Amino acid sequence: MNRTDRLRLDALAATGVAAHRLRTAETDIETAVARALHWEASWAQIGDALGVTRQSAHRRFRHLHWDPATQTAWSEPPLPL
Repeated sequence: MNRTDRLRLDALAATGVAAHRLRTAETDIETAVARALHWEASWAQIGDALGVTRQSAHRRFRHLHWDPATQTAWSEPPLPL
């Protein structure tokens, strides 16, 4: 295996690791937002914590719910019009 092949494989492996970390981070954020919503945090407070506007936070996370009994978050999309 030449140097280019080795570097390509290293970069692909790093890409896979980064993608896994990103998915984990997204799940962690969704869980944290669902918990904050359950405990009556405002969209402005959630937006501030995320570094985005309240409208942006609402648009992205409005379908999240939290069940404190099972410690689980879930997404419930709106009903079709």
